[in-house]
Amino acid sequence: MSYTKHFYVERALQNFSLTEGTIANLIISFAAFAAKKNKLASSVTVTEALLGNGIPAAIKEFIKNEGAKWKNSSLSTFEKVSAEDIKSYIIDTIETENNKFGHKDFVLTIPSSLNDLCANILDIKKDDSVIDLGAGFASFLIHVAKNYPCKNLVGIEISRKTWLYGNMLSYLESVAPEIKLGDVLTLDETKKYDKILAFPELASNMTISFVEKILKLLSDNGRAVVFLTQGFLVNEGLGFKEERKNLIEGGFVESVIELPSGVLQPYTSINTVLLVLSKGNDKSRIVDASDFYENTRRGTSTLTVESAKSIYKMLTEESKKSRVIKNEAIKEKDYNLASRTYFLEEKIILSGVEQYEKLSDLVETKIMRGAQIKASELEELGSDEDTGIYYAFAKDIKDNRLVSGLKPLKKLEAKLEAITLKNNDILLVMAMTETLKAACVDKLEGRKIIPASNIYIIRLNKEKILPLYFKMLLETSQATQLFNAFGGGGPLRAISVDFLNKLQIPLPPLELQKELVQRYQKIEDESEILRQRLAALAREKGEVLASLF
Repeated sequence: MSYTKHFYVERALQNFSLTEGTIANLIISFAAFAAKKNKLASSVTVTEALLGNGIPAAIKEFIKNEGAKWKNSSLSTFEKVSAEDIKSYIIDTIETENNKFGHKDFVLTIPSSLNDLCANILDIKKDDSVIDLGAGFASFLIHVAKNYPCKNLVGIEISRKTWLYGNMLSYLESVAPEIKLGDVLTLDETKKYDKILAFPELASNMTISFVEKILKLLSDNGRAVVFLTQGFLVNEGLGFKEERKNLIEGGFVESVIELPSGVLQPYTSINTVLLVLSKGNDKSRIVDASDFYENTRRGTSTLTVESAKSIYKMLTEESKKSRVIKNEAIKEKDYNLASRTYFLEEKIILSGVEQYEKLSDLVETKIMRGAQIKASELEELGSDEDTGIYYAFAKDIKDNRLVSGLKPLKKLEAKLEAITLKNNDILLVMAMTETLKAACVDKLEGRKIIPASNIYIIRLNKEKILPLYFKMLLETSQATQLFNAFGGGGPLRAISVDFLNKLQIPLPPLELQKELVQRYQKIEDESEILRQRLAALAREKGEVLASLF
């Protein structure tokens, strides 16, 4: 006979006729674990098992209220089930349930390596009062309780179910932090804490309120570590820029650590940073730890224990990835806290080339954007006939070329004449994911094309730089990495005009540019012939298949 991993626990639960879902399964299993831990008789009731020392009040409250129907039930069916089996069942069930939740309901859990890194940064001492704001399943509290004896250890969690699970998991690990059910934003500000870990909901509009609350709860000599999105470091919306200004001018920023992308997967792929706050800082350490990770078998990134140690070490050493920046210098950078602002140069570096010029000095006109036309207006302007006037969407740039079959328009409004494309214009989509989307316009042959508003039009001075050479640069991995680094936070990297204007372009002699372009164009022409041949073969295949019926 084969058994499932938790066969014996699940069989022991069958006699309870559970209809209340996962929580009841876990609470009763928890009572059985407590009975075994406290060496009680196997015949004790659920209530009797929960009278033992150290049982969290949250568990007792559940049995007293929602779980009252089981309070007098005997735990005798667990007689031959080991405490370790019950513990494993509870931990696995909580993890499985969390992984099945939808985007709104899951609890984002912190990897143990990150818990260790945060605890090291906080430098927890025995006389410290420590609080975890947004405790989740209490993984940080459990880590601290096991490794850092301190005067007071508290967690706050707003979700009742999560609060219940956090208390349960703490007891399973033989620690007893005080985990309270409540809203962080309503905490009493007269009570101060020496060390604070905070995990506000990522990409939430409550970020600033959360950060301000942390500052009010922090003792004069205290330190806080806050998980935030990378966008907080650079974005101007949602009040982020004003908050960065307040933090810098108030001397609250001690360090900024940019974590590896996807380090919190599978729960989220949002790029995350650690903001270290304390009081009286006239400078801030900026750390780029974005490449301190290893890939798992599933292709996601993970922060190893060794990587976490290396990141912690970076907080005390000057390097290409870790620098102390005076607050005055941060002010000059418009309160931007991203590492790229201080570590990277806006420059596409090409080996063997000595001459570089800013893109703003290589264009005939200022970089333009396409036309903002509402969907309803575009529908009215659309034509069923080929008028020679077209509207190009970002999706019409494929394989770094502008495809045929653009949307025809009935007419061209006079105000749009200025952004009508010309031969050799470079089109660049304003947001990138893994690569840049760019095209060089050619063979217009009298056609008039208006690009969409999310496309930049770059019209180059051909006496200095060949457009196709510039397009070649945009297709390199060096350009992708640079644009990615300077893009805004989030899955889509925003490309700003300011960045493009400052971008330094390698300028070999025109003769060498022409040679490179000729070789590139030959490959492009051959690729186009192959694309057309493949399309023709696909049509022929379809005709053969259609002839079968």
